[in-house]
Amino acid sequence: MDKSINKDISKLKNVTARRSRNFDMSRYSIFIIVIATLLFLSLSRDNFFTYQNIYSIFYGLSIEFYAVIGLTLLLIMGEVDLSIGSVFAFAGIFVGVMVLKTGMPVWIAIPVSLLVCGVIGLINGFFIIKFKINSLMMTIGTMILFRGIADGLIRLLEGVTYPSEYRMVSKIKIAGEFNLTIIFFILIIIILEILLYYNISFRKLYYIGENIFSARLYGIKTDRIKMIIFIISSIGAGIAGILAASRSGHSVHNTGVGLEFKMITAAVLGGASLFGGKGSILRSAAGLLFLATIFNGFVMYNIDPVFTGVVTGAVLLIVIIIDTRINREKIEY
Repeated sequence: MDKSINKDISKLKNVTARRSRNFDMSRYSIFIIVIATLLFLSLSRDNFFTYQNIYSIFYGLSIEFYAVIGLTLLLIMGEVDLSIGSVFAFAGIFVGVMVLKTGMPVWIAIPVSLLVCGVIGLINGFFIIKFKINSLMMTIGTMILFRGIADGLIRLLEGVTYPSEYRMVSKIKIAGEFNLTIIFFILIIIILEILLYYNISFRKLYYIGENIFSARLYGIKTDRIKMIIFIISSIGAGIAGILAASRSGHSVHNTGVGLEFKMITAAVLGGASLFGGKGSILRSAAGLLFLATIFNGFVMYNIDPVFTGVVTGAVLLIVIIIDTRINREKIEY
C-alpha cells in the first residue's frame, strides 16, 4: 500500500515538474499580448491612448474584476462556476428591488444581497461536495435558476432609475480624481498575488488542483477549502454585479449574459488551466484587460458590438485547445 502511494506521489511530482516548465515558458505571454494590443491601438487610433479612454477601460475592468477572482481560485483547484453571470445580474437588481420596493437603505440592502449570493455559493459547494456532482453541471443548474429570477426582477423594475445613493456606490472617488473601485482593484491584485505565492493556506489550492487524492493524503481539508472558494466566487460575482448596476443606474436587460465565459477566457488567457493546478490573479486581470482593450478597439474601429461574442468564443476555443495540449500529461495521469 505504501509503495503504491509513494509511486503515485512520485508520478505526480514528475508531472508537476514538467507542467511547471511549460508554465514558466508562458508566464509572461499575456503581458506581451496586452502591451502589443495597446501599442497597436495607440498607433492606429489617435483617440485611444487618452486619459479619458484609458480611465474608462480600467474603471470597467475594476468592476468586472471581482467576478474573475473566485473563478480563478476555483480553476486552480480544478473546479468551475458557470453561475457567476446569473449571480452578477441577480445581485445588482436585488439591491434595486429592496431599495425601491421596500424602502430599505442601500447600506443595508447591499450586505443582504451579498449574503444571499454567499448562500448561492454555499448551495453550489454543498451539492458538489456532498453528492459528488460535477461542478460544471451543478453550476449550469444554478445559472439557469438565478438567470430566471434575475430576469423576473429586471422586468419588475424595467425603465426605473435607481436612487442616487445606489448610483453613487460605484462612483466614490479619492481626492476627487481616482475612483475607489480602481484603487481596490490594484490593492486586491497585489494582496492576492502575494498570498497565492507565499501563504501556505493559499498554496493548498494548487496542491488540490494538481491531485486532490494526494492532497487529502497530506491532510489538506479539501472539502472545506472548496466550500469556502465557491462562496467567495458567488460573493465576488455579487460585488461586481452591484457595482455594475450602480454604474448603469437602472436595470439592464440581459445584464451579465455570457459573463462566465468571458471570465473563463480571461483566466485561461492568464495561464489558468481547466485541469487545475495553475492560475494567477494578476494574469487573470491581464487577460481581462486584453479582452477589454479588444472590445474598446471595436468601438474605435466602428465594428458592430455583436462581434464581441464572436471574438470571446474564438479566443476561448483557442486557449482551450492550447491548454489541453499543454496538460496532456495530466489528462493521461
